[in-house]
Amino acid sequence: MKPFLESEQQLEKSAEFLDVDKPIEVYRNLRKNCWSVRQDGIVRYHTDYVFMRDAQFKVSQKGRDRVLREKRKNVHAVIKGFLHKPTDMPEAIDGEFKHITYNPYKYHSFVTTDTEHSVKTAEWVDMMIDEPVMAWRVA
Repeated sequence: MKPFLESEQQLEKSAEFLDVDKPIEVYRNLRKNCWSVRQDGIVRYHTDYVFMRDAQFKVSQKGRDRVLREKRKNVHAVIKGFLHKPTDMPEAIDGEFKHITYNPYKYHSFVTTDTEHSVKTAEWVDMMIDEPVMAWRVA
C-alpha cells in the first residue's frame, strides 16, 4: 500500500519517495478521495495537497475515448510539473489564480471554470483535494 502524506508531511518527506528534481504527475484518485503522485510511471504516494510549478495539463485522447465508450472512468488526465512549497512562489505576483476543471463528458481538455477556455500550462498550481484546482499564469 502506498503511503498517505498529509500536506505538512509531504513537503518534508516527499524526498523519501521521489526525486524532487524530476517532474511528477498528479491525478485525482476517486476511490481514495485524494491526489495520487506518480513519477516515472509509478505512484509514489497519496496526499490531500500538492503545490507545483511549471505545470502541464495533459489529457490522453485514447483514454478519454475509452471513458466515453465504456461510461467508466480511468486515469487519463494528469497535471505534470515540479513539486514545490507554496512559500517558493514570489509574493509580488500580478494577476490572479484561475479555477481549473476537467470533465471527460464535457471537455476535451482541462478548462478554466469561468470561461471554459482550454488550459495547457500554468506557472503555479495549487491543489487541495476538497477545493477546485487553482492555477496562476495559465496558457
